[in-house]
Amino acid sequence: MTHNTVSRMNLDHLKTFHYVAKSGSFTQAAHILFLSQPAVSQQIQGLENSLRVALFDRSRKKITLTSEGKVLYSYTKRLFSLFDEIEHVFQDLNLLQTGTLTIAATAVMGSYYLPDILKQFNTRYPLIHIKIKIGNSQQVMDWVAEQEAEIGLAGRVPIVPNVNQVFLHREPYIAVVGPNSPLLQLQRPLTIEEFTNASLVMREKGTRTRAKIEDWLKAHIALHDSPPPIITVTNLEATKRLVASGFGITTLPYLSVIDDISVGKLIQLQINAFDVDADYYLTYQTNRSLSAAAFQFIMLLREISDEISLNSDIAQLIHTENI
Repeated sequence: MTHNTVSRMNLDHLKTFHYVAKSGSFTQAAHILFLSQPAVSQQIQGLENSLRVALFDRSRKKITLTSEGKVLYSYTKRLFSLFDEIEHVFQDLNLLQTGTLTIAATAVMGSYYLPDILKQFNTRYPLIHIKIKIGNSQQVMDWVAEQEAEIGLAGRVPIVPNVNQVFLHREPYIAVVGPNSPLLQLQRPLTIEEFTNASLVMREKGTRTRAKIEDWLKAHIALHDSPPPIITVTNLEATKRLVASGFGITTLPYLSVIDDISVGKLIQLQINAFDVDADYYLTYQTNRSLSAAAFQFIMLLREISDEISLNSDIAQLIHTENI
């Protein structure tokens, strides 16, 4: 088929062909399209002349598609399905007048990364109700997989079927002490030995924060050395308060302590060879369309993080139903 042949095809004629093929009737297609039956017949004939093929077998009582007609119908189904999708998507994106967006997040992401983003989102779409579920990275993955949350913000965990993760944010960990800590008198970076001999306040086992620091300790403490004294606290805010009161030292994501440092509640300490960070990911379902609200939230994330690319697997998830 030449370029000239394609250019002679009229979109209205293709639409008429599509509905005749779909309904199996010139009369029904005319009714759907608000056209007269002669107009439908004329458009089909014009299309057949342009393509130089017969699209319908008219020799029987009920018209049927020729082999060439079946090929064209396979294309028009895709074409008009895409038109419908575009129309529905932009209706949703333009309205965003109602609906609920449920986001699952880890404690760090939910408490320290999300608030400013949610404020911006609420300013743009004040009528969208937002629900936040806080859990560890595995729980976030499970909630998204079970459709209890539409999108999640969490650390990397083993991928489950129909769920994917896209890199979102890298967060450095830092060591902090209270303003009255004797370690501040050293006025220099701590050696690894000094760090491990201090009273180390850590989150409970199973948390991403605990795992990150334990991995670093294993890499820097000889097997024959005794492990550092550890105080376990099951809450991030309680960890910060305990250290701020003057007890021990802790290592936490920078995002979670930046405000405390700015007002002098916590003081950052340098530790030799301490280069721990954590990656966080946008978690979403691959077999479920995103709602318009979720899509716009991801677009806002994309404005903030250059690492998120609106690649085809995310773009194809744009919701085509009502939010």
